[in-house]
Amino acid sequence: MCGIAGIFLGDNQGCVDSILLERMTASMRHRGPNGSGTWSDGRFGLGHRRLSIIDLSEKGAQPMSDPTRKIWVSFNGEIYNWLAVRDELKALGHVFSSECDTEVLAAGWQEWGPDLPHKLHGMFAFAIVDLRRKSLFLVRDRLGIKPLYWAKVGADLLFASEIRALLEHPRLVAEPNPERVDAYLTLGYVPGEQTFFKGIEKLRPGHSLLIEAGQQTVRRWYDPSQIDPLQIDFESAKEQLDELLTRSIEERLMSDVPLGCFLSGGVDSSGLVAYLTKKLGQRVQTFTVGYPEDKSELGHAARVAELFGTEHHALELTHGDFFRGVDRQLEHAEEPLLESAAVALLELSHFASSHATVLLSGEGADEALAGYPLYERNLKLDRLRQIFFPLRNSSVRSVARRVLPGERMAKYLDWLAEPTTARHQGNSCDVTPAVRDLLYGPGGDDGHWIQDHFTELFGRTRGQDLVARMQAADLETWLVDDLLLKADKMTMAASIELRVPFLDHRLVEFGLALPRSHKIRGSVGKYILKDLFSECLPKDLLFRTKQGFPVPISQWFREGLFERVQRLLTDERTTARGYVAPGYVQNALARHRSGKEDLGRRLFSLVVLELWHRRWVEGESNPAAALGE
Repeated sequence: MCGIAGIFLGDNQGCVDSILLERMTASMRHRGPNGSGTWSDGRFGLGHRRLSIIDLSEKGAQPMSDPTRKIWVSFNGEIYNWLAVRDELKALGHVFSSECDTEVLAAGWQEWGPDLPHKLHGMFAFAIVDLRRKSLFLVRDRLGIKPLYWAKVGADLLFASEIRALLEHPRLVAEPNPERVDAYLTLGYVPGEQTFFKGIEKLRPGHSLLIEAGQQTVRRWYDPSQIDPLQIDFESAKEQLDELLTRSIEERLMSDVPLGCFLSGGVDSSGLVAYLTKKLGQRVQTFTVGYPEDKSELGHAARVAELFGTEHHALELTHGDFFRGVDRQLEHAEEPLLESAAVALLELSHFASSHATVLLSGEGADEALAGYPLYERNLKLDRLRQIFFPLRNSSVRSVARRVLPGERMAKYLDWLAEPTTARHQGNSCDVTPAVRDLLYGPGGDDGHWIQDHFTELFGRTRGQDLVARMQAADLETWLVDDLLLKADKMTMAASIELRVPFLDHRLVEFGLALPRSHKIRGSVGKYILKDLFSECLPKDLLFRTKQGFPVPISQWFREGLFERVQRLLTDERTTARGYVAPGYVQNALARHRSGKEDLGRRLFSLVVLELWHRRWVEGESNPAAALGE
């Protein structure tokens, strides 16, 4: 796992600014503390920060070239089938000098050109410069596990693993993207190509960008939504899932440095620990985090650790630790991200870094195998919609909202008016038209961009099973632009490589293709996985409420952190930005503190947005800490 950066000069004149390239690369030192390198040749420049995982020798240093020194690579990630790819390339006459997966990329480019990614299994974002073709090729893995950002400055193109590297260019200034403020406040993240920074874009998962012969082409090379359904009985499907998961975990054990596993005590991480210890015979270190207000997750994790004999490490955080941690989370997430668990993950990653360099996580199981309660809830809402059909009339909903006040009821009344294909905007969306009216007031953003974005996603899966369609939408939004961004940025901040066995693309494709009845039974999601894990995990653990690394944000925002939150959100600088309607914040604070509504998540979204402004736009180094105790 590493950090990459690069520059392409598009005007056919001059040479890459080597000092700028070095600054871009140095800005990501946390992604690669074990080495740094830059290379440039005329209009092309590549930078690399190295976190040594495989082949710790200098032979793995980057940027790396082929023997002719005409093809140069800067690579972030892991290719789990690199030995098989190398054997195929050896049979074609290529010679290798290291035990590093990066080397196969240069040779693979010679053989397969832009089709190279199809040969690779893993998580990756890399750049290839071909001096023979005078081309630059950027590519991102199938599901977007590794990030890649780019920006145009005049005719030039800059790219990097993190936004901070791009902002080293003097003509790129940190400005909020006004077209995506509503996306953040609605979803808690920014989906799609754009970022929250004006002028900076993301290369999407399963996409490549090729600059050659004066043309820039962005192409989709992988699409998980176009999967044919499987006709398979439950027991055969469970056996195949077992094989896929076992192989995926085995592949992700490839490492020359210490390896461990995050353990929340939930189904996914507990199942990983069970497979690692009982099936694969690994001695495992496990890591968890919790809070004095709710020690249950610490207890569940400790129970699993004892059950499988792991070397267990637990970290306990207070509300003061959390608020101070928001500054570090903002620093490394770069974009505003409505993920209170990101703070916990960041602190846990730093805690774990003294014990392990590679960690496994259960991220992605809910998207791959339909584990979110929202999937079953949407099916239920579709049935209720047939009964409460008068709510499709906006006037009826308006009357109902006066009888049933509050944002939660406004959301459900709106949801009952729409089918799932219009209602489902990812697992994190809780802003509907009625809530948006409260948040922005008359004439505010109507949310059309978000609606259009999800309409397009659902349009691509028309005719497929409804649960698979929701899974596919979440894979391209919530998973990649929230969960995986959080996972990558928070772990890399501590120089840790995170691996996600449930996001092997073959396992994800299998999960999308399964019959709905194998994934959801009654109110139980991820049913086939839980049935598989019932052979190694206690039943009460399998069917308890999903938690992850929960943060008691609602309680803290009523008690220990209320004064600081109120001070920040009612400050003149905050209110002058005008993102929400006058009076909304005071009303939300009062309703939340009184217990009339749980608006902790909404308030946290506004806290993060304001602190983001102060850190990234106004340049304050620790805006949360500046609020005092």
